[in-house]
Amino acid sequence: MGQAADRLIEDIYDTVTFPERWGGVLERLCASADATHGFLFTAALNQDARTMALWARHNISDALLGDYATHFRHRDLWANAAATQGLLDRCVVRRGEELVAEADLHRSMIFNDMLKREGMGRLCSVSLADGGELTPMQPVLSLFRPADRPPFPEETLRLLQDCAPHLQRAMRLRVRLWARRDGREEETAWSARMIDRLPMGVVLLDAAGRTVAVNRAMQAMIDARDGLRIVQGRLHAEQGGEARRLAHMLEASLSGGGRAAGAAHSLPGLQGAGLQGADLRVSRPSGRAPYLLTVLPLSYEAAGPYGGAGGGDGERIRTAVYIVDPAAVVPGLEARLGALFGLTPVEARLVADLLADMTPAESGDRRGVAISTVRSQLRSIFTKTGTTRQSELMNLVNRCLMLPERPGTGL
Repeated sequence: MGQAADRLIEDIYDTVTFPERWGGVLERLCASADATHGFLFTAALNQDARTMALWARHNISDALLGDYATHFRHRDLWANAAATQGLLDRCVVRRGEELVAEADLHRSMIFNDMLKREGMGRLCSVSLADGGELTPMQPVLSLFRPADRPPFPEETLRLLQDCAPHLQRAMRLRVRLWARRDGREEETAWSARMIDRLPMGVVLLDAAGRTVAVNRAMQAMIDARDGLRIVQGRLHAEQGGEARRLAHMLEASLSGGGRAAGAAHSLPGLQGAGLQGADLRVSRPSGRAPYLLTVLPLSYEAAGPYGGAGGGDGERIRTAVYIVDPAAVVPGLEARLGALFGLTPVEARLVADLLADMTPAESGDRRGVAISTVRSQLRSIFTKTGTTRQSELMNLVNRCLMLPERPGTGL
């Protein structure tokens, strides 16, 4: 599970800047644990914008969340049992059967009027209190499966226990962003600076589909006039079929929640939908590699104001669009490879050539180096990067390309 675990941990920390990705974290956890639903919430009696900013869900509709918050939250046998046993004030993993006897659960109102109908009769949860700033909020991450399925195995308990420190740290960072000025001016200004340093393009849209902000990478794509443009404040693709599909994706995203899911699933060729977003390849008149575009609607919990560099309330963001340019030339890559892996300038230039789709022989010809020397350099690169094949090396380097820019380096 090594690479999958690494990706999951990366996704967890991405939620600090992109809280809409909590849904993806829950989806990954559900897939790993063979669970059908995921829910991150705060059990504290007093809820405010700061605590609600930590809420997230997978496969839980707006209607179900509303029913729980309005009618069943105080009748939640599992949460009440955990509170009675003092489990909400410390980091601990429990199965539902360890909190409430199955017979008692099956007689309860919350089971018969909500959980049974939704296929949520088995529970495995981790309380994420840390003895510090998270403890008053009593955050809990819960995974569910139907009552007629077996209880969650020990592997699921270990998965949540291993993830708990990363979940706690990501939530602490998120809470600190909200700590100043009611979580508005400082958070939006900090988020704006971080988004601007991302190597991928980012477009933020309000509820009407208007562009609220673009980062530097996205502005460079727009200025290139090579497949994407912003017209009257709205994002468009230049090719006819792709333009229609992108318009439908954005409309489905902005319609929100379950409506977005249904709309996006009805469109041929769209991968994923609803709060999980949808993907599209956007052709370029120049003939260069197509842009890779993802539309991610923000849940109510994740949506928030964006004030740009100056802060303030700003416009409320409802959808984020991320665009990767596979053909982008990244300045400063060779220096970064040297810093990360100890590659020499010659070795870093060879990696840059391979990244540009050159073969080792072509790289040697370009640099006037014999193929035997190139192979020797490649073996040294494999050793330093812990890889064994060129495809593995390219995968590692592509992940390095997603690191944000460093001031003064172009990266």
